[in-house]
Amino acid sequence: MSSTATLMVAACMGIFIYGYLSAMLGVVLPNLMGKLSVDKAQAGRFFMSVYIGQLVSSVPSGPAMDRFGTKMVLALGLALITFAFLGLGTIDTGKLLYPLGIVLGLGGSMLVAGENTLVSMINPAARETAANLLNLFFGVGAFLAPFIVMPVLKRRGFTAVLVGSSLIPAAVFLLHISLRFPPALQQHGFPLAQASSLLTEPKLLLLASMVFLYVGTEFSLWNWTVTFFTVERGYEQTNASRLVSAFAFTMILGRLGAKWVLAALGPEKTLLLSAVGAAICLGGMFRGQGRKFVKGSALAAGLFMAAIFPTSLGLAGRYFPALVGTAISLAITGGWIGAIAIPPSVGFVAERRGVTRGLLIPLGAAAVMVVPPSILLALH
Repeated sequence: MSSTATLMVAACMGIFIYGYLSAMLGVVLPNLMGKLSVDKAQAGRFFMSVYIGQLVSSVPSGPAMDRFGTKMVLALGLALITFAFLGLGTIDTGKLLYPLGIVLGLGGSMLVAGENTLVSMINPAARETAANLLNLFFGVGAFLAPFIVMPVLKRRGFTAVLVGSSLIPAAVFLLHISLRFPPALQQHGFPLAQASSLLTEPKLLLLASMVFLYVGTEFSLWNWTVTFFTVERGYEQTNASRLVSAFAFTMILGRLGAKWVLAALGPEKTLLLSAVGAAICLGGMFRGQGRKFVKGSALAAGLFMAAIFPTSLGLAGRYFPALVGTAISLAITGGWIGAIAIPPSVGFVAERRGVTRGLLIPLGAAAVMVVPPSILLALH
């Protein structure tokens, strides 16, 4: 097996790609719509096709990793992302937009599940800390994407951005296939009955519900923060966008510092503290008055939310070490369901009752996030 440090670097590069593609799609969306004559509703369905692809590949990728190892799933995921980038950069018809969105979602989900499973396997004594370090690079990728994309977009155009971006997952694909990964956990046959029993395990169901609430809340923030502050609060678009950047930046810092919080409190108490702080700070961000208070709340919300997703996946690996891939992929599936369910609900309510009312949905989800870790602590 390649060294733990080498595999960690490869995994961090993979998660960087997922953060990059998540932010890059939003940056190039206006150009994509113009090139393919796609309206806003069709663009929304494109993002939904990505979410559907993520959901479809999430469940089977876990058992596949436990039976055959993480390398196969990660290589396939990176290949699919490369293909999707090339396709989106070269198509000239909107008819191929949704199939390519599904391909991109399939690959993205494999990448997230695979890298988190790999890191959990190679860091058995510090799964939660390693998962936080890994997912820090999602924030780095999302933060850097506009700075990478915009100069190329202005000088070379839309096609150059997408085709050029395909070189990143292609290079990481080559790195992954060149490394020796840890052996599969279930080399002599997949224990279907044991894996099926995970669906009724209280701890895994609690972690999946935690990830469901978290991802639904986070995606709602990415999608609706700028609209809320420009439409409802009268902010300039630049100032509203800076709130999103502040939130993203402190998420990076929070994951960087999670090591010390986890060492002091343990993973279950860290989850509870994070959930309580996130609920309070998001309430201050969207319901508070005064720009300094709102910005401070956004900064604090990023710090508190930072550890929730990676610590939940780290705990899934810790609770179920013999089926770590299956456990992590099932927890992530909860997140993809949250992405499909909660942000569109915000839009549905916002269309009829206003964005302020719509955002009560993710704020409520954030408040409910305190329940799963409270029960985990009781079970622990």
